[in-house]
Amino acid sequence: MSDNASSKIEPLRLTPDIIQPTAVLVISVLLFVAGIYMVLHGVIEALYLVALFSLAIAASVITILPGSCYLEIDDTGLKIVSRFRETHYQWSQIERVGIFEIGIVKRIGIDLNVSYAGPERVPNYMKSASGYHVTVPHMTGVELENLRDILCQCVAATTIPDQRESV
Repeated sequence: MSDNASSKIEPLRLTPDIIQPTAVLVISVLLFVAGIYMVLHGVIEALYLVALFSLAIAASVITILPGSCYLEIDDTGLKIVSRFRETHYQWSQIERVGIFEIGIVKRIGIDLNVSYAGPERVPNYMKSASGYHVTVPHMTGVELENLRDILCQCVAATTIPDQRESV
């Protein structure tokens, strides 16, 4: 990658919208308290409710914590951090970027080329229903189409000319 190509990529850090996890947290706390109330009044089956919503509370809190989830784009590649698990993909390892829709959910998918040796790269018949190796979590601040265009431009700017047709 030349210095000229790397200077074109402006660093960008996107974080998830906290409205949905906050709403899930509030509802989960209410149902957790309702489950405790039912257990104290003799409904033992409500322990399932308590267990289920305690997990939902934990997941929501982890998502809301600063630094736990974000997407970072820079000249070296794409970094996805989800619940403190960090995965870095170099631009040269990304083969294709696109938008897929399953039901009402739209997300960005990334296909990895043979230079990526991580566990996410599986044969085509083993890919998820999205048809991509990696699904980018929903982030705020940029529309899906704009984020896809940014990622495509980054991949195109850092690949050799004969590989650009696959992006």
